[in-house]
Amino acid sequence: MKPTMDYRLMKTLACDARLKILDFLNHPEEHFPDVPEAAETGLTNKMISGKLRVTQESVSIHMKWLTTTHLVTGTKVGIRVFYKRNEDGIQKAIGSLISIL
Repeated sequence: MKPTMDYRLMKTLACDARLKILDFLNHPEEHFPDVPEAAETGLTNKMISGKLRVTQESVSIHMKWLTTTHLVTGTKVGIRVFYKRNEDGIQKAIGSLISIL
């Protein structure tokens, strides 16, 4: 049987902005030094859009791709959503990539 992978994962990882977002979430202390609690709480759409210099609507689209492919999780607190890396999802994605390569 040939290994398979969800095309959405490949499409998600093929976007430079999404890779930057994953890096922001992986190293928030480097990218957001003025928000020391970011590693624990996660990053908001507004924080990410400011760092990428794109609209919050654009970030929302990127976050939809990242959450749909289980690379990122979002936790709603009031009206804000705090995003964090989903390490289990990332490990599964790595496994999928390895299986087809």
